[in-house]
Amino acid sequence: MSTNLPKYLQLAEASRRHLENTGRVGERLMSLRDFASRERVSISTAQRVYEELERSGVVESRPRSGYYLLTPKAQQVALPTASRDILVARTEQELMEGLMSSAWHAHKFSAFFASGKPDTSTAGARELSRVMRRLAKRDLMNYGPLLGDALLRQEIAANEVRNGLSTQVDDILITNGAQEALYLGICAITQPGDLIAVESPTYYGLTSAITQSGRKMVEIPSDSRSGICLPALELAMNELPVKAVVVSSSVQNPLGCSMHKTDMVALVELINQNKLAVIDDDTHGELLYARHRQCNLKAFDTEDRVLLCSTFSKTLAPELRIGWLEGARWHQQVVDLKRAVSARSVSLPQHAIAHHMAEGHYCRHVRLSRDLYASRARALRQHIADCFPAGTCISNPTGGYQLWVELPANFSAMALAEFALSQGIVISPGKLFSHREHYGHCVRLCYSNYTEEQRSSIELMAGWLSREGRMCEAGEFRPA
Repeated sequence: MSTNLPKYLQLAEASRRHLENTGRVGERLMSLRDFASRERVSISTAQRVYEELERSGVVESRPRSGYYLLTPKAQQVALPTASRDILVARTEQELMEGLMSSAWHAHKFSAFFASGKPDTSTAGARELSRVMRRLAKRDLMNYGPLLGDALLRQEIAANEVRNGLSTQVDDILITNGAQEALYLGICAITQPGDLIAVESPTYYGLTSAITQSGRKMVEIPSDSRSGICLPALELAMNELPVKAVVVSSSVQNPLGCSMHKTDMVALVELINQNKLAVIDDDTHGELLYARHRQCNLKAFDTEDRVLLCSTFSKTLAPELRIGWLEGARWHQQVVDLKRAVSARSVSLPQHAIAHHMAEGHYCRHVRLSRDLYASRARALRQHIADCFPAGTCISNPTGGYQLWVELPANFSAMALAEFALSQGIVISPGKLFSHREHYGHCVRLCYSNYTEEQRSSIELMAGWLSREGRMCEAGEFRPA
């Protein structure tokens, strides 16, 4: 028994074992006073021991009579399925659902490559925790303003100016993460049934937002070096009733690529010519590895048709759930939608992030994070190149912490994900990144927390791929 437990819990556990092994059903327990005297504890401690035994179903309290032993419930009910056991999926749908929900239990796995969340063990994240503890002592009983904390919006605007944008404080709306920002933007610029052009592959949270808002989407091929294919996008605009476009011009998820400046200019011109709107999802833009942060689409927005959204969940901590949105000419629509959907975002994390930025911690944290993730990207990419089968293609991210791995066409990413899960390793199969379930032979690996200790996980998957390759050569083909 752990000696770190409170005294009353230690006594309750010892009493439970004693009663279940030697007690008789219906037997009356000694009085609280006698128990306290025997164990040399206070009456209040003895009371807590008996209450814990009652809560555990070992004894029952009878008014003005005392405590009596019950039939041990542990001997009456069936044992539950161990929740820590690795999922064994019977169908592809079960596997996909299990992978999507595994982020809630990341601590159970030996290697977790599926979730795009930052390393929260860094100095910058610890500094944010200190700021939050300091601010939590203040009065936070009142609702904050609809647009969000004024100091935070000011700091975001100042940061955007440093990144080459001309941003006004009143143009910024604080949201519950980038997911709400995306949803508000989509609802502001389109109507249910409208068609939205998206990159392919793309972030599955975006496809969910489009689907759940009643819109439709068309996938536009994207290159792992330069982003969305503009000729294909222009063709879609000419042939289909496209009403809006959603892209990530800086650090696309899952490819990790960034658009060239000339392509950004061309995309904005294309949007202007067709009188459309474009949402630039800048979720990972701050984590661009380049020494100087490149501009995004907003820098070339001449007709106020570029909505820009981002979040602090990918740079500081996932549970902050604080993002923001610049609504361009649709600013009032997104504000009205925010009022209807969630009214306001939580005040404490807004205050904490604002002070974190104002005190200079955020810029330093982002700068160090870029170097950290760039180093981990190189290490993981090299290890995959060393041990995965010939013909494997690996993206070369310009920022963020996502690696897109394209296996030879005869391999099944779903089968690899199922094997990996059985070994305590979680990866994201490529089908998650296409609403038409393309990319059956691709996987996304997140390396924000990748360490040398996880090399063995990569080698385990490589060994499985090697065995699968030999089976394919023998004619036992498993399609992707």
